Amino acid sequence: MKYTLSVPIPTSQVVEICLEIYCDTRELLSLQLPSWRPGRYEIANYAQYLKNLVVIGPDGAIATEKLTKDRWAFTSTSSGTYCVRYAFHAAQLDAGGSWVSPDTFYINFINLAFSVSGREDEPIDLQVILPETYRIGCALQQVGGQLFQAGNYQELVDSPLLASAQLEHRSYRLGGSTFHLWVEGKVCFDWDEVLDHFERFTHKQVEDFGEFPASDYHFLLLLLPFPHYHGVEHRFSTVITLGPDSLLGSSTGMDRLMGICSHELYHFWNVCRIRPRAIAPYDFSREAYLTEGLVAEGVTTYMGDFYLLKSGYYSPQTYLSKLETLFDRGFETLGWENQSIAASSFDLWLDGYKAGVPDKKVSIYTHGALLSLALDLMLLIKGTGLHQAMKIMWTKYGKPEVGYGLEDYLDVLCELSENPGQMEEFFKEYVWGTGNLFPLLESLLPTIGITVRPVKKENRLESEFGLKTASDGKIIRIHPKSPAFHQLMLQDLILSYKFTDSGLRLSLRRWGEKKEVVLPQSGQAYFVSYRIQITESSELFETFVRR
Repeated sequence: MKYTLSVPIPTSQVVEICLEIYCDTRELLSLQLPSWRPGRYEIANYAQYLKNLVVIGPDGAIATEKLTKDRWAFTSTSSGTYCVRYAFHAAQLDAGGSWVSPDTFYINFINLAFSVSGREDEPIDLQVILPETYRIGCALQQVGGQLFQAGNYQELVDSPLLASAQLEHRSYRLGGSTFHLWVEGKVCFDWDEVLDHFERFTHKQVEDFGEFPASDYHFLLLLLPFPHYHGVEHRFSTVITLGPDSLLGSSTGMDRLMGICSHELYHFWNVCRIRPRAIAPYDFSREAYLTEGLVAEGVTTYMGDFYLLKSGYYSPQTYLSKLETLFDRGFETLGWENQSIAASSFDLWLDGYKAGVPDKKVSIYTHGALLSLALDLMLLIKGTGLHQAMKIMWTKYGKPEVGYGLEDYLDVLCELSENPGQMEEFFKEYVWGTGNLFPLLESLLPTIGITVRPVKKENRLESEFGLKTASDGKIIRIHPKSPAFHQLMLQDLILSYKFTDSGLRLSLRRWGEKKEVVLPQSGQAYFVSYRIQITESSELFETFVRR
């Protein structure tokens, strides 16, 4: 089986594809295009970007039948090689899409490669037809200039490819593994400094898991001139789209780069190998409902930042500022009152990656990271830690490639804890339930020498009246426990406002009609920020870091 990809007119952003398959006489071939991709649990319908599918066999063109929105079938007329020809519009510039232009060739094969039913385990050759000046970054085995080979379909669609004439490459070694950095875009950072940071956080992650079972790993970095932040994990690589590129010359930009790269490398173990049962193995033709978002993304978000602290990239104060941001985002909504993280994970297929209904759900990333912080602190009190729990998960489920469930994760935590009942109660209250996590975190953080406290935001509309507005004055958030929730609507346009001794006077426009609203002063703080500080003695925090 062989795929050949070319871009005759780069400005069209259309990739011409030929899939060659040898067929026996009267063989029925069923071609399934993925409906979604790893790391993004929502239907993407990649078939919407495909056009002009035809099948040419030894006897000429033959009829195809479209069975579903993304499944086709044909029957061979005689033995020989058949070419499935089609075009794909590659104009999605993020870490999970595909993008071609006169300067760049970037393909996620999960977007455009067919799974041939019953023949998914056959090796696949991949030929890309590109200018000779192009360099190519890809985790697939390169068997000749622009010719690659995948062991099977899953390996192909889990190995994105990035190529251009300007593609820069650097690498570092750790043990028996080589880590490659491929960069497309404007480089505004110091390469030696970046490689040193990468090597340090890589070393700490490998050290805690005990091994890195791969000879090569590839960071495919697509740096963009506009604001952007996205990463996707793969078994032997990750794609990261990040911008603006000019910001990478500053500490703020470098923090963003290190944060996303540490996160995605942690996925090498967690998700790419330590997989929830629902995606072990992947079936890209339909939804795969999972409740394990706490582990898949919550643990990864928490541990990605922790390894930047542990490796020395983050100073203690920088790390605490990241925790403050995590608290701000995690507790900004009251979604935790209405839906557990397990239920929010299951519902990723509904609304997991958009704002959705206000205060309906929690984020498996931010809330999951806060839960992971709590679990880490609970284990630390007993002399263990979350990194040890994940090493056990690696040994029990990752290495043998056995899918796990939330109950299995709980069993591992109970195994490490001196008080299994406490862990079971935690899961009942905060993972399967909708308990308020903040008081627990507030009580646990002093065990590592830090304290957290809510503080009023300087913006009085937010803190005193529970209103968040866009720059044009439109209301974008209303705290559900504020008086404003009973009088104002999202998208109301505030024309003017005035604070009074008793409250707030608002002049606003709703659907073209002007309204006057008076909100009482309640004395409560609605939207707040969080301040996290090291106590007088930093010894406990240093112990937390040195684990």
